[in-house]
Amino acid sequence: MSKIVMAAAIRGARKIVGEAEEFLNRAIKEKGKDQKVGFPETGFFLPIVYALLGIEVRTLGDMIPVLKEAKSLLREEPSESLWLPYLGDALDSGIATLFGEEIIVVLRYLYGKEPQPDCVGFYTDTWMRSYGIQLVDGRMPGFAVILGAAKDNKAAVEIVREFQKRSIICFVGSSSNGRSIIDQLKEENVQMGWETYIVPYGRDTITAIYAANWAIRAALTFGGLKKGEALKCLKYCQNRTFAFGLTLGELDDVKYATGAGAINMGFPIIADTDIPEVKPSGICTYEHLVKELDYKKLVPTCIQVRGVKVKVAEIPIPVAYSAAFEGESVRKEQMYVQFGGKYSTAFEYVTTRDLDEVEDEKIEVIGPEVDEAEEGGAMPLGIYIEVAGRKMQKDFEPILERQIHTFLNEAMGIFHMGQRDMCWLRISKDAKKKGFKIRHFGVIIHARLHDTFGAIVDKAQVTIYTRQEDVEKYHSEAKKAYEERDERMAGMTDESVDTLYSCTLCQSFAPDHVCIVKPERLGLCGAYSYIDAKASYELNPTGPNQPVKKGECLDPVRGEWKGVNEFIYQKSNKTLERFHGYSIITFPETSCCVGDTEVIIDRQAAKVGEFINKHQGREEYTKSSVLTLRNGKTVPEKIVAIQKFPAPKNLIKLTTKSGAEIILTGEHKIAIDRPEGLSWVMSEKVVPGDRTISFKKLELPSQTPEIINLIPDDFWVRDEALITSIKHKLKAKYGSLSSAWKKLNWGRYNPRLKGFTLKSLKLIVEDLGEDWEEVKKSVRKIARAASVVNLPEALSPELFYLAGLITSDGSISRWGKYEYWIDFINTNEELISVYTNIYRQIFPEKSISVRLKGKSKGEIRGRKINSTKTCFLCHTNNPLLGVILNYFGIKVGAKGKWNLSRLLSLPQNFIVSYLAGIFDGDGSVRLRKYRNKWDVGEAYLCIEEKRAAFHLQLLLKRLGIIGNLRKAGSVYKIELHGTNLVKFAKQIPVKHPRKREILEDIRFLSSENKINKSQEQVLPFSFGKAIAELPESRKILSPTTHFYYKTARSRPVMANVAKVIDALPQEKRDMFKTLMETDYFLDIVTKVEKIQNKNQHKYVYNLTTSNEHCYFANAILIKNCGCFECIIAILPETNGFMIVNREFAGMTPIGMTFSTLAGSVGGGAQTPGFMGIGRLYIVSRKFISADGGIKRLVWMTKELKESLGDKFKKRCEEEGIPDLVDKIADETVATTTEELLSYLQKVKHPALEMEPLI
Repeated sequence: MSKIVMAAAIRGARKIVGEAEEFLNRAIKEKGKDQKVGFPETGFFLPIVYALLGIEVRTLGDMIPVLKEAKSLLREEPSESLWLPYLGDALDSGIATLFGEEIIVVLRYLYGKEPQPDCVGFYTDTWMRSYGIQLVDGRMPGFAVILGAAKDNKAAVEIVREFQKRSIICFVGSSSNGRSIIDQLKEENVQMGWETYIVPYGRDTITAIYAANWAIRAALTFGGLKKGEALKCLKYCQNRTFAFGLTLGELDDVKYATGAGAINMGFPIIADTDIPEVKPSGICTYEHLVKELDYKKLVPTCIQVRGVKVKVAEIPIPVAYSAAFEGESVRKEQMYVQFGGKYSTAFEYVTTRDLDEVEDEKIEVIGPEVDEAEEGGAMPLGIYIEVAGRKMQKDFEPILERQIHTFLNEAMGIFHMGQRDMCWLRISKDAKKKGFKIRHFGVIIHARLHDTFGAIVDKAQVTIYTRQEDVEKYHSEAKKAYEERDERMAGMTDESVDTLYSCTLCQSFAPDHVCIVKPERLGLCGAYSYIDAKASYELNPTGPNQPVKKGECLDPVRGEWKGVNEFIYQKSNKTLERFHGYSIITFPETSCCVGDTEVIIDRQAAKVGEFINKHQGREEYTKSSVLTLRNGKTVPEKIVAIQKFPAPKNLIKLTTKSGAEIILTGEHKIAIDRPEGLSWVMSEKVVPGDRTISFKKLELPSQTPEIINLIPDDFWVRDEALITSIKHKLKAKYGSLSSAWKKLNWGRYNPRLKGFTLKSLKLIVEDLGEDWEEVKKSVRKIARAASVVNLPEALSPELFYLAGLITSDGSISRWGKYEYWIDFINTNEELISVYTNIYRQIFPEKSISVRLKGKSKGEIRGRKINSTKTCFLCHTNNPLLGVILNYFGIKVGAKGKWNLSRLLSLPQNFIVSYLAGIFDGDGSVRLRKYRNKWDVGEAYLCIEEKRAAFHLQLLLKRLGIIGNLRKAGSVYKIELHGTNLVKFAKQIPVKHPRKREILEDIRFLSSENKINKSQEQVLPFSFGKAIAELPESRKILSPTTHFYYKTARSRPVMANVAKVIDALPQEKRDMFKTLMETDYFLDIVTKVEKIQNKNQHKYVYNLTTSNEHCYFANAILIKNCGCFECIIAILPETNGFMIVNREFAGMTPIGMTFSTLAGSVGGGAQTPGFMGIGRLYIVSRKFISADGGIKRLVWMTKELKESLGDKFKKRCEEEGIPDLVDKIADETVATTTEELLSYLQKVKHPALEMEPLI
């Protein structure tokens, strides 16, 4: 520390402690030692003294030991000959100064001399808790203590405004040359107070102690520290309270001494005068005492020196900004101007500079602005971004660059695609009309860089070029940098680094899986490079990418290190002990899988385990699709891979308000709505109150199967005209029916035969060369044993209404193979009449009996009945109806199983009728007054089995109705409330007289807006932010509601959002309505349980989808892994390996497609000879180097070969075999081992001459 600074601090300390002693002696003399003393509204006495010394000062006498301690810390000024470091003495003097100043100001309070005019004085505990918590949780990035006066009033205003813009609170006071910044701001009519973040403390330097003791209380309050824990309190301030001092004007001894006290707390001092600097870090995070003579750089220097991480709370652009707009496209007819793509030159480039070379927030457009562009035309664009930061590295540049896509896409009316010099941007006419400029690209990028990469970016400036010559000039610089980056990455070797990085992102699906990412090998997904993993660790030190010290090299050829083995063992749940980075044969790297639950596959709900067990080892599943979410809509997504692996010991069970339950691994990620947007959160991090994404509208293509296609082949066809016609045709072809029977190998013809089985009829039709699709239209009568039934014209809503009644209040029993006894029981005579009338209309030839049944308990065909009233029992024997009900998953017999998911693909009017039948049979509805204030409606459907209840929920969602599932006694209820009950009342054609009457009342109340709301009326945080950005929202929403939406303190409700949208211009209104029309709702997590898997779950399962990499499981949106980018597999017959990429759907020489291979590789298990890899690993020098390297490659897909292009050719040349590319077969020359071996021998592939692999 400078001798000048030290000497001044010591002199200042002596002065302050001397004044304190004099003042205290006078006070004791005048008022006595027992005089009570203290600051207003605090429980921390003298906070600095309390925190550092543990002394509770209640009286004047209690300050005597404090003064004694302060005096003991005073030091002598250094002599001219002293050469030892001065820091310790100066710091001691600083602490003495803080004690002295606190004594002086509390005595002023005793004498009524504080607070000073127009000043706040001591900051009470109330203000400390209100604003201190914002310091701790990051909403307020830091605070500035300004001492003195600026060079002029204008400069004073500019300084505080710059801090305000960054949400940094300013404590202003002290004086220079008799002038205080407080008076400068007053003269300029600047409003001061807590609400404006400009808080005046006093006009002398001593009162700056108020800011210091406000800061120390954060350690005691939010840090949970105790009195007297001096070092811990000071360290807390250094690490958690981002404060600094800014001195304006000349520094006197007292300011130096007060500054030394602040430095003890980790708070650096920045001065606008030419003072000696103290730059080495130690007590403060970075520099201690710094000068900045350029007023324009004062605020950025303060932020830089203290390491304050500033986030721009609101991006100042004229259009709404939210993640809700990320998927928005700008069509050609909506576009005002575009950049890049195939229309003009455009690039985006991030480069690193030194801190003093970057002016934070500087944004320039060099060239024409958007106003000068021709509507519908194209402009050149160069976005040149310069960043600086103490932790910024050149290797992070491409990571920042890649995020520009997301940053710009979240602005309403802006379209962005691609990166580097392959970008394409559009500004819509609407955005231009609102005032959006090219400059706003820079505004967005600057704000989001600070927000997203605050850990590494301290400063950012953006220059945007729109003149062709400038774009070309800087594009050439950017291209050179792109190439250098690629070469730098290519030049890194595993040997050149001591630290590798783990990647455990996929442990959400494979609990035992760990990737080790190396310079010469990406993660197996192909998405994570060594640089990406390194940057991820810098940004998130507790995240999935952790540094792994290589340690002792155990095998340089196979790539084995002691440190890596130890890490792998711990992070794979102690399942893997060794790891070879360069071999596929010995201890290869592991891969991934996912959890077991129920999903929507091919329009039906299916257990994922049953689906995978059925299809494992076969290719049929690749024709199937699973329900996922894309752009807010539920859509089917192709399944490209399935996996099944042993389940881990510990699992997480989540339950939601709607009754959804899901069990998965703790690391498995679920879509959760958070203030920062929809986020993927590990299940073990989910807490009650979080909201998951669940589908509310199940959009499925509907189909109505033909009745004839549902009938088993051993039913008889009894249509006389059809039978006669068929017999005539057989006679015409074979001469007689006896000859026909012999030719068809059916034995002897029976002349008494009155019909054919369906199976026989289909064979005859085929033999006659006729079209079954036409012939089957003539089948109108079928029979089984003695039961003959006329076929209805088609399945109908009325038939499914009967099915609903039977589901709820009936039973089906099967006698023999196809005799179905069907009963329906109910107490309502009118409903019985409806049931029998519909039955007779559909099956006029079939008899149905109705009889009275008294009050009793018992069973009807296996179904438990508890009748408290006289009821009616309807009975019929109908094999056709029984077959239809059984086909659609309605339980038959006591041991039968429900599978109502078979109803999901029916037309909506069929589903509506089925639900009406269930509700009329055994549903319930009521209306009541809640606390005599408003009407509350409640209704439910019930069923005996949980999975069947879940399927009823799905059927309701086909209509956009959300029901909550819960167990009630021996049954499961699907409860309906609020808006969902209203939807039910409007859509379901109820026939039960009393229930119909109540639902009519509910419809009326809903039209009067007098019914309660539902949870689906709550929208994601992002909608609230987007709405709050609209000028119209300020006029419609209350100030509190607007603030809560804007700051994501609460989620918006549909009613408020609708009011704002209705006030928008038509084009904007349509856009927002489209964004609101999603197929999902936010389901509240009510319970999170950690459960031990005691072998009740033997396996976990995974479906890998082609694009979205997420799907709905038990109606909750969960993430799945992107699977391997490529799979390498051994081909022993060829003495080499083949590689197939994820996009290739064809057959490979190993006899399996990518999908089949993916089902065999991974799950955290090592599978020698098979391994998932990223495609760029193929051109690495370490590519299976322990097994022979690239020369072992004998087959790879043509697309993969072409995508690697020159890199692959160059790699072959490095190995001295430039013609290897042509010697490696692809699918155009070989898809079997035999074809491949023949080709390899023909081209003399080097693998054939290498040492045997096995």
